[in-house]
Amino acid sequence: MEPISVTDLSNQIKRTLEPAFSNVAVTGELGNYRGPHHSGHVYCNLKDAGAQVRLIIWRGTFERLRFKLSDGLEVTIVGKIDVYARRGEYSLVATSVQPKGVGGLQLAFQQMYERLENEGLFDPQHKQPLPDYPQRIAVITSPTGAAIRDIITTARRRNRLVEILVYPAKVQGEGSAEQVARAIRKLNALNASLHIDAMIVGRGGGSLEDLWAFNEEPVARAIFESEIPVVSAVGHEVDTTIADLVADYRAPTPTAAAEILVPELAGMVELVTDYQLKLSRGLRHTLELWRGRLETMQERIAALGPLNQLRREQQRLDYLLEGLKWNMHHRLKDHREKLNSLGGHLEALSPLKVLERGYSITRNARGKVIKKASEVKAGDTIKTKLADGEVDSVVS
Repeated sequence: MEPISVTDLSNQIKRTLEPAFSNVAVTGELGNYRGPHHSGHVYCNLKDAGAQVRLIIWRGTFERLRFKLSDGLEVTIVGKIDVYARRGEYSLVATSVQPKGVGGLQLAFQQMYERLENEGLFDPQHKQPLPDYPQRIAVITSPTGAAIRDIITTARRRNRLVEILVYPAKVQGEGSAEQVARAIRKLNALNASLHIDAMIVGRGGGSLEDLWAFNEEPVARAIFESEIPVVSAVGHEVDTTIADLVADYRAPTPTAAAEILVPELAGMVELVTDYQLKLSRGLRHTLELWRGRLETMQERIAALGPLNQLRREQQRLDYLLEGLKWNMHHRLKDHREKLNSLGGHLEALSPLKVLERGYSITRNARGKVIKKASEVKAGDTIKTKLADGEVDSVVS
């Protein structure tokens, strides 16, 4: 056997392996994954329990991925073998990367959902209320799709006074998510002059791939940051996108979005008529109430007038005078009776009554009552008081 050079060996291996493995599907686990290189390419390993191979994902392929790669993620790589003859090494160059057991879009949706949910973008506390009677509604969608026709038709049927402002945007394919997000932000920036009351963001039905723009992070962030209330209307009722979860309200279809936002004019007229009747009844009741209060106040004012006050004071004076007369009469009567009683007692105790029974009172010349014989002497003049007069005597 004639020996060959190392270069010849490597070149022969390259010529043999590359055609034989120009399109191969390999399942394994990503290892030593550190994210894309500054060039945009990805260099890592694809491994299983028995072996590993160097994996290369070129920038173009990597940027088309909908889901995030991570160390340890099980994937199926479709690609080709590339032999680097100079070093005698071979690598698996990916042309397609799919997560094992689940589609790439489903995994991308799950990853986006978990990340935004952890950030609180789906929390009900961030939802804005929808206006009851919007005057202008903006619609971000394709200007030629069925969705905009359904929205305009429904809005005009329900209430022609509501203005529909269409902001055209690409809703499918490359760059569609960026266009929708840019439209949301621009309408918010111009709303001081546009006076938009609410916004519908959506499109008609389609596959998961068709609706994917509404699962992209730029759209979710723009909806979350919007100061204008956003109603999502993406696809059919069975379709659920990230935009639906972030929006202030999710409508199952574009037609339903218009029905939710646009109140029926006939219903509004009926409501206004009902309010007018209630207002009229309320005003009549209020007028009657205040009329009654006014009459009561007039009666009180009349009752408090000077003439009525004089009459009341005259009545009060007459009453007091009658009371005074009655009081004086009864007091005089009481005093007269007491005086008569005291007079009787006084008369019963009077010394004159004693004199009538045969007694007498003797006084000396100074008028002092003589109680004992020793109080006089011979020659003193005395005066004796009898019942019917007085007798003067000289003591001998």
